Amino acid sequence: MTKLLIVDDEKWVRDTIKVLVKQASSPIKHIEMVEAKNGIEALDFINIVQPDIVITDMKMPGIDGKELLEIVGNNHPHLPVIVLSGYHDFVYTKQAIKSRVIEYLLKPVDEMELYQAIEKSIEVKTKLEHQHINYQMLSIDRPEISNVIHPFLKSVYYDVKELNTALYLKHVQQFSNTIGISLKMDESFTFHLQQKFLITMEEMMHDHQLRLDDLKINLSKLHLNRSATFEQVIGNQVEIVQAIITTIERNKSLKKKLNLEEIKQYVDQHYDVPEMSLDVVAKTFFISKEYLTTVFKKKYGYNITEYIISLRMEKAKQLVVNTTMQYKTIAEKVGYEDPPYFYRVFKKYYHISPGEMRKT
Repeated sequence: MTKLLIVDDEKWVRDTIKVLVKQASSPIKHIEMVEAKNGIEALDFINIVQPDIVITDMKMPGIDGKELLEIVGNNHPHLPVIVLSGYHDFVYTKQAIKSRVIEYLLKPVDEMELYQAIEKSIEVKTKLEHQHINYQMLSIDRPEISNVIHPFLKSVYYDVKELNTALYLKHVQQFSNTIGISLKMDESFTFHLQQKFLITMEEMMHDHQLRLDDLKINLSKLHLNRSATFEQVIGNQVEIVQAIITTIERNKSLKKKLNLEEIKQYVDQHYDVPEMSLDVVAKTFFISKEYLTTVFKKKYGYNITEYIISLRMEKAKQLVVNTTMQYKTIAEKVGYEDPPYFYRVFKKYYHISPGEMRKT
């Protein structure tokens, strides 16, 4: 009987995983599931129940997933862990890599990916039990491996910095030709190459203020895959690097054409649309939210979100003071579908409620 510990502060997530694992179509059999609402409870269960596999969320109160991974990595290095998170945050991903997790899945959980991750965890656990293989050795920082991988990824980093796709592909070919057959078939090598590449990728994306959504690639290509061949790993990395370079070039082109007055005018005309937000504006003008926030605030002294709120509040004030219109109607006219939320925003903005303002 395999013991699975599910760690998430949201009950519906824990229930969803249990339903998926227990349903008739599930390939996972003979499994016992235990739940923990946070990292503190999880550590108690790990010490008492001694689970075979842990599935954990990252964003939790108290001890979050990042800290939990650190503790598990130090105190239970042989315990397979699956990360399940709704946050496309490379801080979390990097910690997951350091903690040697089996898989990093994004919410809402994909049924088949969940099954595959659990099956992979069971396989690793069984391999450890039957062959007494040190789990940590599968991805340990072996000098002979690092001495090959590090120079290659350093060249990748600078190829991306120079936006030189041709040179990057040349370095990939040279790297592939340099690696012998035995090393290409070494599971530690291919897995370590994936780990180090994701950390390098994090640095590249941070330098250029990119988000995963900007790359328009299948996020499954970012999953650590122990069974991937050298050719599959390199193929995924080529696709990812090309996507990064393409995105950087596209953003640079858009930045040159960026017209902040046009963006401001667009917001002026559409601020009362309920869906209007920084995200909508960024997607409309094909620019990253981070860059738009920075340049807009530099020019006008406030960011897009602040500007949208100010336009809505100014219009709302006019309607409150100069009309007898119901507050629900006013909320709708300035883009708020939820009257109580409009009420809270108004009071926070003016330090007075709509009713009090109308009386004065």
